[in-house]
Amino acid sequence: MKHPTPAASHASARPALLDRVLPEADFRSRYTRRVKAEPAAVWDALMTLTAEELPVSRRLMALRSGGRTRLSGPLLEAFPARTLLRDEGTELVKGKIAKFWRLRPEGAPVEPGDPGAFTAFTEPGWAKAALSLRVVPDGPGSLLAFETRVHCTDAFARRVFAPYWLLIRAGGAGFIRLEILGAAARRAERSS
Repeated sequence: MKHPTPAASHASARPALLDRVLPEADFRSRYTRRVKAEPAAVWDALMTLTAEELPVSRRLMALRSGGRTRLSGPLLEAFPARTLLRDEGTELVKGKIAKFWRLRPEGAPVEPGDPGAFTAFTEPGWAKAALSLRVVPDGPGSLLAFETRVHCTDAFARRVFAPYWLLIRAGGAGFIRLEILGAAARRAERSS
């Protein structure tokens, strides 16, 4: 069953870039954190965050990949998905199309990082995952959001992706998102 997603969850916010590449999702998670810093400071913190500041995330990613993935350096460069869209100071969207449920996920035959190819891809048997990091003004501070949406290209992909989604949700995907939000918030608040 497809679930439409709300365009903007904050009254003063522009529509999310995420809506351009993945307006509907079969699976979705959203984590937020209020930050006592101006949006520019929060954005800067996100853009300069390093994988070394995320010990739990590094361990979980290494575990998921059987040790093949070792995150290091700037997080947004090390992250295993390409940037699709970016609104400087507001939102960054990364995305990947793959058969994530496989032990070694197989990537789709599309140009990584091409938002048009990502959006247009409809070949059966795949899952399209998009992640958004978004900063919006919130009173004297900011609201930082990390949203993940997954749209499967057919019923078979939804059936095989569903157990994987449950496994990663229980096994640490939420911890990774919360750790990223927390580390960015601490970094922004220290600089303010």
